[in-house]
Amino acid sequence: MKKVLIYYPPEKLGMSDFRKTDYTKLAERARTELNGKIPNFGNKVWLQGILSEISTPATEYEFGYDELSEDYINQTYDCVLLPLANCFHKAWIPYLEKRASHVRKLKIPVYVIACGVQAESYDELDSLAECVKEPATEFIKAVYNTGGEFALRGYFTQEFFNKLGFYDAVVTGCPSIYQMGRSLTISNDKVSKEEFIATINGTFKLPVTDKDIKNAEFICQDVYGKVLYDPEYFMSNPFTMKRILKYIKRGEYNFVRAVGDSRIRLFADTQQWLSYYVKNNISFSFGSRIHGSIMPILAGVPSLCFTMDARTREMTEFFDIPNVNPSDVSCKKDLYEWYLETDYSKFNEGFAKRFDDFESFLIKCGLVDRINQDNPFMTKDADFEMPEIVNAKHIEALHKKLSCSGVVLNCLDAYYRK
Repeated sequence: MKKVLIYYPPEKLGMSDFRKTDYTKLAERARTELNGKIPNFGNKVWLQGILSEISTPATEYEFGYDELSEDYINQTYDCVLLPLANCFHKAWIPYLEKRASHVRKLKIPVYVIACGVQAESYDELDSLAECVKEPATEFIKAVYNTGGEFALRGYFTQEFFNKLGFYDAVVTGCPSIYQMGRSLTISNDKVSKEEFIATINGTFKLPVTDKDIKNAEFICQDVYGKVLYDPEYFMSNPFTMKRILKYIKRGEYNFVRAVGDSRIRLFADTQQWLSYYVKNNISFSFGSRIHGSIMPILAGVPSLCFTMDARTREMTEFFDIPNVNPSDVSCKKDLYEWYLETDYSKFNEGFAKRFDDFESFLIKCGLVDRINQDNPFMTKDADFEMPEIVNAKHIEALHKKLSCSGVVLNCLDAYYRK
């Protein structure tokens, strides 16, 4: 049996805890550890993917991080799996320097999974490569010197590696999308407009009609977690127009409406997240978050990704996930129009080969004999239970303030449309 160290902080606000989520405890930990902020639970989907895929009788894994010495790691484990996402960016230079120094002392292979470049657009490749060249090169060399390998999330990141003189890294995409097995497909059959139910994610500033923005449920991964799950958020002078107008001035008018209408969902529990799409017969998802798009895909629901940065663009392009670039959108459409235009033919045609290529990478690294396709963390058939919102009473109060009097809503409408 191969003993694998997952080099990741095991207590990072439940990111590595896949039991049923206690949202009250989550809110308490967020408030005491991160000043009320909720972490990005898209990262949990990403981490869960690789854990599900290596959960085989031939592999045993444990979590550990900087508390472990290099000597202990060398003596205890057969290899290190380093799950990284946005590690090549100027903000990550101190991390790359620290990690390179650490990896140089390891005598077992280090495998870096799903890593990528963080940039606003593909146009930044040359400047970013020049900016992070030295620390990135040292980190990449340190990993290869252990006998390890890199799995890249897209071809934009591969271009970055090529610019630094590393030509052997494999592009595999993100492991999150492989965790429901090799046979994942998305139907191109369309429901009628009367049956159509859609969600949005990432931003309220999507190229869709105002009517759709006001009616669709918003799936949050982190940004509004403090509002939803911190019971003290509105305790001082709760729900004043001053606070509401603060959101509106930041362009978040639709957020205020969505909170008042109880149309914002945040799932820290991946099983609840998946089941939400299945049990509510969601027809379509549209938004700017990549894992906000991948989760409905795992549930069999077609997604359209609004690619607002290089990361989302390279991942959607690699997997042939339908996507639109903001610069290419000339007008707003209603969600049903976007849905009718969304075609998963290329995704379906290429998915099995991409799965096989990723499996070949894991086999080459000795991490699996075959990918586990029986996800131990979530299933489409599980009972669905909507998470309790800790802040529900306060949201109910805001809902009443916004909805019981047309005067308040009219004031908000007038302010927003000035």
